[in-house]
Amino acid sequence: MRELLDQAQGVRLDLASYTADFEERFWRIGGEDFWKLECLQEYQETGFPSWEAFRAGQWERSLHLIEDLRPEFEQYYRRASAAGFRLHRVRVVERPVTPYTQWELEVLNLRSQCGEQVTVVDGLREPRDPDADPVRLPDLVVLGTEAVYEVHYGEGGSPAGATRHTAPAVVEGARGFIQRLHRSGESLESYYPREIAGLGAPQL
Repeated sequence: MRELLDQAQGVRLDLASYTADFEERFWRIGGEDFWKLECLQEYQETGFPSWEAFRAGQWERSLHLIEDLRPEFEQYYRRASAAGFRLHRVRVVERPVTPYTQWELEVLNLRSQCGEQVTVVDGLREPRDPDADPVRLPDLVVLGTEAVYEVHYGEGGSPAGATRHTAPAVVEGARGFIQRLHRSGESLESYYPREIAGLGAPQL
């Protein structure tokens, strides 16, 4: 996957441009659906109330704030279904589970209940060649047949824009790559109750 992206001619977008471009394309995704690959074990979710509570050490409050999102999520996934597409996500989870990942899996559990198809895969590294050190897989977002974004992050997982690719071979290659990971992963419906639900408040 890394080699395909490195050989392609993408357009680098800053965070504001990425957000605007994504939103302009999102609701016309169509039957090839939405596919997302998340690989980092820490992201900055500044401004998201549940994440802010989590970071402040208010675990129970953060969980309540997640549950408060249920009506909004249900409406969102109904709208996507009415627009003719579904949302799929592959979440890479490394061991031991980081506090952030534990928190995010609570959010993804609600998303799964509301309609998103989420699978979990063990920590993945992609070797460039047999003699090279493995490299981390990129975070990817694929919007139907229109575009794939390689999403970029700064220190600590802070959002830093994306590189957009629209060449059909790159979009199809990225979508197929995520689809294969999705099929090989474990559904969050079985993973969450076994691995996450019984954990106590994470120690920051």
